[in-house]
Amino acid sequence: MRRSTELRLPRTLDAARRARRFTTEVCAKWRVPGLAPDAIVIVTELVENTLRHTRAAPRLGLKLHRDHLKGDQLTVSVTDDDPNEAVIRESGHPPGLGLLLVAQTSEQWGCDREPAGGKTVWATVR
Repeated sequence: MRRSTELRLPRTLDAARRARRFTTEVCAKWRVPGLAPDAIVIVTELVENTLRHTRAAPRLGLKLHRDHLKGDQLTVSVTDDDPNEAVIRESGHPPGLGLLLVAQTSEQWGCDREPAGGKTVWATVR
């Protein structure tokens, strides 16, 4: 079974807070509250990266894949219209630790180019 939802966020200082609240509410509604803590860390970092490094308004996506054998998997994604790929910075000095935190918190993560331009950065949690 799959479920998905999306939220367009404004380019405002409270965008990450709105994204966290939305993620918490969706995880509760979908009955996967145990996935919320890691998802919230990822959501915060990806939304803040979009606001910090692009001129785009972030679009948050949540997709739940229920698998009775492997367990529930939640994919968090943030799409923006900036074509530059998201990469972990080598320096390791703040700022620049956001994607490293995403990589450490998630099962896997990646960055996909969008056909219409821009990119989607995503991460999965179980």
